Amino acid sequence: MQIILLVKYTLNCESMKEFYEFGLWQSSDHIASIGCGYGWWEVGLCLHYPAQHLTLVDPLVNEDDIQDSIEYFTEKTGLSWKTAFELNPENLQKKDQIWVFNAWHEFENRKEMLAKIYNGLNNGGIVIIEEEISKVERLQHDGCGKDLFFEQEIIEEFEQAGLYYVATQVKDDVAIYLKFRK
Repeated sequence: MQIILLVKYTLNCESMKEFYEFGLWQSSDHIASIGCGYGWWEVGLCLHYPAQHLTLVDPLVNEDDIQDSIEYFTEKTGLSWKTAFELNPENLQKKDQIWVFNAWHEFENRKEMLAKIYNGLNNGGIVIIEEEISKVERLQHDGCGKDLFFEQEIIEEFEQAGLYYVATQVKDDVAIYLKFRK
């Protein structure tokens, strides 16, 4: 069991490094993550690659959930938490990066969400979407059953909102990272 957990943690650390190299945020950056759940991915990332401030957005989560995630990962890694955080602010403002991890297909009103993202970013700010995608035929997400988008559909949606497509990076067999700039 310990070997499996160690392998799983090592693979996650490698994924975190790949994501950091794709995002390249600075320790002075203000980052938001929309649809963060308990913030495990965000906490892990900012624990290894701190930012100045992390805004987490998920109406189904409370601050104790995020604090539990921070305590869990600091205990597991031995690293110190250095990033200030807030949960569910009224608005997103002055963000250097906004992340959406495996949640784009979940939003009912993506046009409205894109407006919030656009308005929340600093000029030159970056949006990174991590999303499972359809490749040949329309697929459904295993967890929620909602339709998954084709890569080009996501790119066109973001470009129509005034964001510029920068790059795609393959994450694994089912998911990609997409980067856009305001």
